Amino acid sequence: MACYNRRAITVECLQHLAITAQRAGVDYQLFLFDDGSTDGTAEAVQSLLPDAAILRGDGSYFWNRSMNRAFDAAMQVGFPAYLWLNDDTMLQPDAFSLLLSARDSAAPDEAIVVGAISDPVNGRTTYGGARYVSPRIRPFLATVVHPGPQPQDVDVVNGNLVLVPDGIARKLGNLDPVFEHGMGDTDYSMRARKLGIRIVLTAGYVGVCSRNSLKGTHRDKALPLQQRLKQIFSRKGLPWRSWLTMCWRHGGMLWPVHFLWGYTKVILGRA
Repeated sequence: MACYNRRAITVECLQHLAITAQRAGVDYQLFLFDDGSTDGTAEAVQSLLPDAAILRGDGSYFWNRSMNRAFDAAMQVGFPAYLWLNDDTMLQPDAFSLLLSARDSAAPDEAIVVGAISDPVNGRTTYGGARYVSPRIRPFLATVVHPGPQPQDVDVVNGNLVLVPDGIARKLGNLDPVFEHGMGDTDYSMRARKLGIRIVLTAGYVGVCSRNSLKGTHRDKALPLQQRLKQIFSRKGLPWRSWLTMCWRHGGMLWPVHFLWGYTKVILGRA
């Protein structure tokens, strides 16, 4: 888990985690990377979970690099499986049952499992798994897959809740720290699929989390173009080094086109 300056939310998330783990009879240890919180988040977590391994950053790591450090620390200890959990995702009591059922449907240790997440107000899917529409022509265009009565295979995950068996973690490795904030979970998914590793979506929702607002981001069409361009090159937009790596690694022969189009569509008002 990664966290930054939202103590109450982080603590609530961990309380939900404890309930669902106890219900399923799952033992766990928390590895938390606190990226420079000033609101006492790390101290509150340590009080709640004295055996938690808490690593600290200086505010420059953001989500992907924070998760990379936490995942690395956990793999150095070694566990049967690793669970990525966003601290704003509140698990439902049967979350582990759904995760383990999806894992077993694909044969244990042979698939990554992603949890389907819904909006706490309207119940619609916010995060989870997606499938690529036309991977050869538009390799980064994916449609959300809604959970059904049975687990389903998907191509890509959102990192809100992801179960990675140890064997796969050793084969696939860690989240790549080349990605400054986002994209690391997408890259992890695409590397997994290239190695023939299945990704399975849970049957049913495992938790709730509101979708991130587009207000003030490069996708906010109410902003002047100059501000949108500034935002797209920020860490929470499409920072050019991260986006260049993604396109070069997964964009095929047309990777320069995909790279340029990521910025051009903002200028044209298409995103």
